[in-house]
Amino acid sequence: MGLIKLIILAALIWAALRFWRAMQQRSTETSSSQPPQPDAPVMVRCAQCHVHLPESRALRAGDQWYCCAEHRDEHDNR
Repeated sequence: MGLIKLIILAALIWAALRFWRAMQQRSTETSSSQPPQPDAPVMVRCAQCHVHLPESRALRAGDQWYCCAEHRDEHDNR
């Protein structure tokens, strides 16, 4: 009787592993079939207040980035 229980247990574990692998493969296929997301914008940090903002909205003075003209002017006057 013990051998039959062991065989049934092994069959259940085998079936569970097959099911889990199939779900993992299906999940990978679905995520890879989605269109790629656009690239995230490059973020820079304001030298005055340390806020991060997209490079396209930041002001540059030399090698420093600023979130607004006021911070750029304050930092330059130091």
